[in-house]
Amino acid sequence: MAKLTLLAFMALCTFASVALVNAVNQFNVEGRVYCDTCRAGFETNVTEPIGAGAKVRIECKKYNTVGPILYSVDGITDNAGKYKIVAQGDHEDQTCEVVLVESPRPDCKEINKALNHAPIGLFKDNGIASNDRYPNALGFVKDKPLDVCGAIMKYYETEEED
Repeated sequence: MAKLTLLAFMALCTFASVALVNAVNQFNVEGRVYCDTCRAGFETNVTEPIGAGAKVRIECKKYNTVGPILYSVDGITDNAGKYKIVAQGDHEDQTCEVVLVESPRPDCKEINKALNHAPIGLFKDNGIASNDRYPNALGFVKDKPLDVCGAIMKYYETEEED
């Protein structure tokens, strides 16, 4: 009976240590995707969440190269345009980013190179205590700007100083 109890205890310890290692090498990436309704290249006060169904992907490549993708995992947005992706492993020697893949909106599906990717550090030794990562928002561009966008863009303009 004592041997059986010892075996059960050892199995439990092994399971717990494997679970702990997996949790340490797991990152929770949370972000959002929007529709740039003014084709401004940035968020304005009429920017809209993209809604449910936008596809995003985490891609990691060897650090400082344009080589092949070594790791990728897909995600999808909810009704508020937010996504949550669990990334596995420590990617200290890799450059990782979240990229846009596909929009659910036919009127807002253009991908702007300035808005389509956000770098993300998926490694432990970077000074961040938690495993949660929050990349910058990503945006698709509306095919035709809203009528109010002229006035909004005028608001964002600044006069050059002499």
